[in-house]
Amino acid sequence: MAPGVPALLLLLTGAGTPHRLLHEEAVAPVPGVVAESGRPTSATAPAPRFEPTETVESAVSEGHRFRVHFTRQGPNAVPLADVDGNGVPDLVELVGRTYERVATFYVDLGFRLPPDDATTPGDNGGDGRFDVYLVDFARRGDGAFRMETCLDGATRCTGYMLQENDFAGYGYPSDQEAVEILASHEFFHAVQAAYRPNLGGIASEGTAVWATERFEPALDDLEGFTRYYLESPDRGLLTDPSGPSVGFSYGAGLFFQFAGERYGDALLVALLEESVRQPEARWPLLLDTVLRRDFASSFDAAFAQFSAWNLGTGARATPGYGYARAEGYAPLVTTATGLPASLASMRVAGASSRIFEVAGGASFVSATFEPETATDLAALSLLVAAVTDDAVLRVVQVTGPEPLKAQVAAHDATRVLVAVVDGRPQGLGRYGQLCIAATGQDAACAPVLPPPPDAGTDAGTQDAGTVDAGTQDAGTVDAGSCDAGRPQEPIDEPQEPSESDGGCQAAGGPLSGALIALLLGRALRGRRRSRPSPRLM
Repeated sequence: MAPGVPALLLLLTGAGTPHRLLHEEAVAPVPGVVAESGRPTSATAPAPRFEPTETVESAVSEGHRFRVHFTRQGPNAVPLADVDGNGVPDLVELVGRTYERVATFYVDLGFRLPPDDATTPGDNGGDGRFDVYLVDFARRGDGAFRMETCLDGATRCTGYMLQENDFAGYGYPSDQEAVEILASHEFFHAVQAAYRPNLGGIASEGTAVWATERFEPALDDLEGFTRYYLESPDRGLLTDPSGPSVGFSYGAGLFFQFAGERYGDALLVALLEESVRQPEARWPLLLDTVLRRDFASSFDAAFAQFSAWNLGTGARATPGYGYARAEGYAPLVTTATGLPASLASMRVAGASSRIFEVAGGASFVSATFEPETATDLAALSLLVAAVTDDAVLRVVQVTGPEPLKAQVAAHDATRVLVAVVDGRPQGLGRYGQLCIAATGQDAACAPVLPPPPDAGTDAGTQDAGTVDAGTQDAGTVDAGSCDAGRPQEPIDEPQEPSESDGGCQAAGGPLSGALIALLLGRALRGRRRSRPSPRLM
């Protein structure tokens, strides 16, 4: 969660994709407030804290970067099991080892670690090491990073960690999984604070969820949070939610997962580095700056492609299309409507998408979006996708300032998804009229035209008919990349920005996405695909 607030209580509800329930509202950290109230060893510290009657001990991790504080008695007691008989409880050693692994992993990705707290006024845990306090959250949370002080104005900040002492009643499969989730998520808040702590709830929680997935994909933490975003893709990423909607900030981890898969870890590192250079700028503008400068792309191009990837999640995950592990994500929630459809004064918020679903089976389905008079078409996109219940067949995308008109071959589709996407990194919502019609229907606002040669190419083929984010032809009806949707080789190193036009490589044979899904679907379904190199849609 946001620095200074207890983290999530992980509960699973219902069947299918886990839905994480959050019990605390994310708030912005305030440097100095925690320092004034004291650490959890102080009687004046906010709960959770140690009881005055408890003896607090500490142990230094093997890598010497962390000091873990714990007690053996009272409500904050850790499990006393000590298999190796060295006098330190096994859970304490597990916490130390895991935080060391996490810190090393983040350094290897290129991130800064928080500065030491040797100069922190008052109690600093005994030395300059990063401190982790194991205390009882009583199932009101299970972990939190609390920021204490900043060494350079509002940047280069540091603090300490609170973590649940025994996980009794939390439902984690094991202590190891619980500690890995908390260490990777909450310590990434400390990493954020080492740059600039006030990025906002969506960037703070979203990148922390991404960090856990990047550290260990098998933890399935991101998978559990995707529902919060995919149930509400019409909610913009530009405004931090509050109250019952705060889970959306965690669900926004899906956007940063897209960013990492598409552009590489270097983009997330550059985002935090840029936050120090522009300490007043909001995160979407920071990301836009980095994408334009280092990746020959932009926020709006990336967001349009992100919206297209979201068409293929859950049961509709298609081998070679979009996310590497999309089958574990929640399904995208759409709005069903009949054909022909005309929706007047439809609003789409900045950094959001409005997604409608109509019947497939017609030769073609056409859609148009006509913004209100004098509305700037920049960063507006229209996606029209032919799909079945278990695959994305083909996607057509057009992007402003071109007229927003597109159609897709739908004869083999059970449904057609139509998405209006506003990819601006700032600004208010825009209004317009959306029209959708199928072959043979009289709909003047969305006429079905004779198909151009490249209309409706298949997902998973050499030319998937979608915008190549960041290339010279981005924004045309068929600006698809040569590797759009095709399976990729795994990558272990972050992708460096390409100086070529989109970095395309020669694609494979001309099999359609539908045929690929037919041949490979059974073999691949239920298996986890290896992490792909960043790819175009």
